[in-house]
Amino acid sequence: MDTIGVVLLPGSRLFDFAVVNEVWGIDRTDSCVPRHRLRICGAGPVALHPAGLAEPSHDLTGLSECDLVVVLGRADPLAEVSAEAVAALRSAHDRGAVVASLCSGSFTLAAAGLLDGRCATTHWRLLDDLAQTAPGAVVVRDVLFTDDGGVHTSAGVVGGLDLCLHLVRSRDGAQVAAQLARRLVMPPVREGGQAQYAETPVPTRPRRGDIASTVDWAMARLADPIGVPDLAAHAGLSERGFHRAFVEALGATPGRWLLMQRLRHAQRLLETSDLSVDRVAARSGLGTAANLRRRMRTELGTGPGAYRRTFRVGA
Repeated sequence: MDTIGVVLLPGSRLFDFAVVNEVWGIDRTDSCVPRHRLRICGAGPVALHPAGLAEPSHDLTGLSECDLVVVLGRADPLAEVSAEAVAALRSAHDRGAVVASLCSGSFTLAAAGLLDGRCATTHWRLLDDLAQTAPGAVVVRDVLFTDDGGVHTSAGVVGGLDLCLHLVRSRDGAQVAAQLARRLVMPPVREGGQAQYAETPVPTRPRRGDIASTVDWAMARLADPIGVPDLAAHAGLSERGFHRAFVEALGATPGRWLLMQRLRHAQRLLETSDLSVDRVAARSGLGTAANLRRRMRTELGTGPGAYRRTFRVGA
């Protein structure tokens, strides 16, 4: 049973507090959703925004035993974050807990130094403020949530619920997330925002020459039946050596990288062309329409038809 810790700070938003309690604080084992221990961690009772009062079940040291730590948005995103809260968040992350923020809670993560070198987002009206507050972060716009190195952030209001379902999906599996979404009367993956389609950016051309050359070579041949052995041969390395060098250069395995480049190419074709799904699958190197549908469902949570309707350029 996972332990979920909620960071309760002055001015925490009532909606965010309710979301976390709906997702992890209610026993839904009758719907095959696992139970979780929910800890409300703070220095004392807090007046929620815009109304209500929350009482902590633990002080901030209670985060020390949590598997997942969720930071709520606050009415004043730039309000001071106590040294105790900063220390508790850093300690939780350092020992391997997943840390996530809802809406303007990303500013709290920034105060704790957890966004440096990571992708992050927040409510669309606060994106410029976040970029100034966390200059070391890569602020991502027009997404529902980000997922980078065990640190997650979400866009405003309902985007926090999308992130919570993403966390359930990654921790408990897609079937559990679907069951929970059904209980919450919402889609398991919401179409209309790009979070489900956006991954942590990786450099398309690494500094290491042989890997960079192989990346260029592969990008020009996505439609061809090339695989990891072909990439390794082009780089002049053994498969084992190539795998290690590729991961060091790009932060992803060669197979995963190749799949995602093909999916991204398929997405671009769906967005910009009238090609049939069969032709899109062939041109992106995914072979058949059935394989394209399966890969998109697995990786993006949607099919080619729904994706094209949502993101068709000029539609």
